[in-house]
Amino acid sequence: MKIGFIGVGGIAGNYRGSLRRLNKPISAVCDINSDRANSIASDENATSYTDHHEMLDKEKLDVVFICIPPGAHTTQVADSAKSSAAVFVAKPIAPNHEIGRSTSQAIAESGVINQVGYMARYSDITDMTKELIGDTPLTMGIGRFLCRMGASHPWWGKFDISLGQMVEQTTHVFDLIRYFLGDVDSVQAFGIKNVSEDIADFEECTVCNLKFSSGAVGSITSTCAARAHDHFATELIGDDIYLKLTHDLGLRGQIRGEGVDYNGEEAGYYRQVEQFIKAVETNDQRIVRSSYADAYKTLTVTLAANKSLESGNVENVDD
Repeated sequence: MKIGFIGVGGIAGNYRGSLRRLNKPISAVCDINSDRANSIASDENATSYTDHHEMLDKEKLDVVFICIPPGAHTTQVADSAKSSAAVFVAKPIAPNHEIGRSTSQAIAESGVINQVGYMARYSDITDMTKELIGDTPLTMGIGRFLCRMGASHPWWGKFDISLGQMVEQTTHVFDLIRYFLGDVDSVQAFGIKNVSEDIADFEECTVCNLKFSSGAVGSITSTCAARAHDHFATELIGDDIYLKLTHDLGLRGQIRGEGVDYNGEEAGYYRQVEQFIKAVETNDQRIVRSSYADAYKTLTVTLAANKSLESGNVENVDD
């Protein structure tokens, strides 16, 4: 299996670590920062590139991990799929509907195995929650991502690169609530800017209400201006059901009067890569819990949330 990377900053290190655990060497890396590309290539005993077209043309890769900021996405994923490489894409998958749609089409036409890095879908607490809920309908989802970003993330606070916290970071919460409650029809979001002088040029505090196709409702809260305990959490509610997933490993609540108190061991970071590699080796897309097409649905929800921030109106979720 010949593996390459497009983008080797940030989250790429996590994926590289998982591949080492799986004894899957990396053959080639590409990054627009030549020094970083050369450094990582040296660490991995791989070939270094600064142009992904050149890498795809010369290396004939079986698998490509694409790990770039949302605003940097153009044709990298589609080009990889067209080269017949399976693709693993770090979230968020695109900066807009146009690139998301065209990439989805390229992946569908190529038929390659594809996965997006929504690790929370692969955690022990998510597995246990799915087992406990079964077919019981859920009627409400509540989520939050509360943190304080700093100077160590120089591009993150620029809206034209990150597209804001809901798209770039809280997307994990939007996606996991979608995983449990299904498709979202409409959203309404509110936010406030200039909470801090040095974090972001977009809203540092937001709330977003959601209406699901099933009739269920939801609410997701975000801030990048303040640290908080249990900063990444998801609460699920149904008839005599309350479950709180405190990511990465805690699950508490009750179902029909019976208490739930569970501590997981696997957060999902390693298992998502493990499952992806297994899907490639067996050519079985069914193993994947977070396909590009499904991740595109999550993207449309967060883009609609951004649109609502600007308009102040309820916005329909569509492409």
